[in-house]
Amino acid sequence: MESLNPESFTPEKWADSKASLEEWNEAYRRVEAYFSALRVSNKLLLSSLVLKILDLAHCRHQKEPDRLPLELAAEETDRMLVSWFRKVLDVEGIEMADRLSAQGRLTLMLMSEEVPWQELFLTDQPIPDEHIESFRNAYLVANPDYSFVRMQPRPIDLGVVDVANRAFDQMGAWRILVQWGLWLVFASVLALTFFLTR
Repeated sequence: MESLNPESFTPEKWADSKASLEEWNEAYRRVEAYFSALRVSNKLLLSSLVLKILDLAHCRHQKEPDRLPLELAAEETDRMLVSWFRKVLDVEGIEMADRLSAQGRLTLMLMSEEVPWQELFLTDQPIPDEHIESFRNAYLVANPDYSFVRMQPRPIDLGVVDVANRAFDQMGAWRILVQWGLWLVFASVLALTFFLTR
């Protein structure tokens, strides 16, 4: 992870962007809310992470000007999270990115009220073994084993409908006559109801 370079966040830089300042501001708000939801509460660290993400998104926006800053910022946030989760969990090449992203975020939520090592979050700094161990233990809780169950098809009990169908089948040639009779009774009831309610 690159260190934060304050010189890259000059007003001229955002003014030269093809996206509006309000679009970048919205991306800032969303990324900040995202990290806050992951319990990064230290305001200085939170701002540093957000600006780091926006700097990466801005570099991509120069090559992909048709995409929204918010979209690029979201992708860079997830990419950075997945890369950090792989390093901490030591699962390089094992877990798929989308699964690792979801399970890693759930792990952060299962840990204490706030990340106790926020200054190490999304950095290349070495993490103490006890913090890595607690994170890996929480990851195992967030990643339960799946058990496959074989479902055998069973006949559907249709109740009265099934009984009626069997009764019609037993009538043979009289079935059509009975069906017409039932339709005539139904039509008569509808006609009588219409006549009485006029």
